[in-house]
Amino acid sequence: MLVALSVQQFVIVERLDLDIESGFTVMTGETGAGKSILIDALDLLLGGRGDASVVRESAAKADLSARFDIAQLEATRQWLGDSELIADEDPDALLIRRVVESSGKSKGWINGQPATLTQLRELGETLVDIHGQHAHQALLRPQAQRVLLDAHAGLTDTCKELAQQWREIQRLEQALADAEQQAQSLASLREQLEWKIEEISALKLAPGEWESLSEEQKRLAHAAELLQASQSALQSIAEEDPSILTQVEKMNLRLTGLIDKDPRLAPAASALETAAIGLREAADAMRRYLDRSDLDPQRLAEVEERVQVIFNVARKLKVRPEQLPDLLSATETELSRATQAADTKAMQQALTETRKRFDALAATLSAQRTKACRALSTAVNHWFGQLAMGEMRFEAVCEPRDKPAAHGLEDITFMLKNHAQGNAYPINRVASGGELARISLAIAVVTASSNKIPTLIFDEVDSGIGGNVAHTVGQLLRQLGETRQVMCVTHLPQVAARGHHHLRVLKQRRDSGAPVSALTELDAEQRVEEIARMLGDQGAEKTSREHARSLLTL
Repeated sequence: MLVALSVQQFVIVERLDLDIESGFTVMTGETGAGKSILIDALDLLLGGRGDASVVRESAAKADLSARFDIAQLEATRQWLGDSELIADEDPDALLIRRVVESSGKSKGWINGQPATLTQLRELGETLVDIHGQHAHQALLRPQAQRVLLDAHAGLTDTCKELAQQWREIQRLEQALADAEQQAQSLASLREQLEWKIEEISALKLAPGEWESLSEEQKRLAHAAELLQASQSALQSIAEEDPSILTQVEKMNLRLTGLIDKDPRLAPAASALETAAIGLREAADAMRRYLDRSDLDPQRLAEVEERVQVIFNVARKLKVRPEQLPDLLSATETELSRATQAADTKAMQQALTETRKRFDALAATLSAQRTKACRALSTAVNHWFGQLAMGEMRFEAVCEPRDKPAAHGLEDITFMLKNHAQGNAYPINRVASGGELARISLAIAVVTASSNKIPTLIFDEVDSGIGGNVAHTVGQLLRQLGETRQVMCVTHLPQVAARGHHHLRVLKQRRDSGAPVSALTELDAEQRVEEIARMLGDQGAEKTSREHARSLLTL
């Protein structure tokens, strides 16, 4: 559950550090005092959209953090473990932080490690369930009704899978239509690709053949020059009379004989000996080269013919000869894709199989939705009696569609009857604002009771309610608070009196004129004063206080 919340420089809150208790906590205050700011702060912390407007005027940034106790939250611990974000020092603790700069940029952290907004939202879904003050208006939208039912029945994952299959059907239908429309152009493309492949394949190029042929052609074309130069060098070095080698050996021999007379000649003699060794090695290398080299006009002609054939194909295909192997591979891949795109029979088969999977899953989902509609209707009608809805009856109905859609074979419609035997009509046609608010609250209580989220927040969901119904609403929320953490922003004294804890939001003004919201936890006597204020009996303060005390003792 939520243990502590810290808010700095957020909208009109300068600084707030709040320890939050378990049970049912109410938040009250004058209109415009900022009662919903704490809820807005939590929403931002848990991945809500944030921009520069959330930063308090003249501040550099808004800094928010929340601490949760997750010892009993298996889903949260599992998510943190999978994301490698568990706090090493205390695995039962969770710290979430969000900073929004005045420029609009924002950053988030989970247990001190950077986190994306997607991660904050996914984690938040396991921690807090927020029912906004306009929740009853969402009931007027058929899509919202369907999403609410699916979420309550645990069908969200099935719906995602069904939507994915629907998208695959759309993709295959479009691909099939494109293939049929472009059959002629695809045939022309395949013909061109097949021609390219045939031209290159006919060469039967070996790996690295072009490079090898180029080198061999160059060597054969210059063979006469190479042989002449090599023979001339060999004669000069070792075969002429006198040769360079002979002269060096004679000089070395003469100097070696004079070393006894002057040792300073030793380095020169050693250098000549080294030179003689090098010349002998060079002569041996020349002989080996000449033994393996010969003029082969026939081989030169064969090489030049092969080079020309390869070059002609490369020029025809407008690439360099060494690029032909890569072009062959790329063209074969492109032909495979073009062939697959033109294979309408295979595409039709894939489409048929995908439709079968969609139909089977959609049928299963329809059965589950029908069952969920009955269960939701029964549960909501249970609360209608306590919410002064008279003989009205709520019905969640599966209405078959003329055509399937991404969400399945039916739409979900919330209906309302004036009595059990009456005709049912969509609630957006027959329900008043107050009735919508009570229906929304009943659904919120039912869905909250069925989920495992530990913290429930209600932001003025009791709008449009008054009198004895307000007492019932307060009691319902208090009952929820017995098993989980509940927070509620309310303007009804009957609801406020039922809280285990009471927070008052007060708007003040600094000397500069800037508004600042402050929040105070009320003690017993302060609660009497606040509830008396909410009762609004101007000129009858004593009566209001007595009424407030009676509400608190119910």
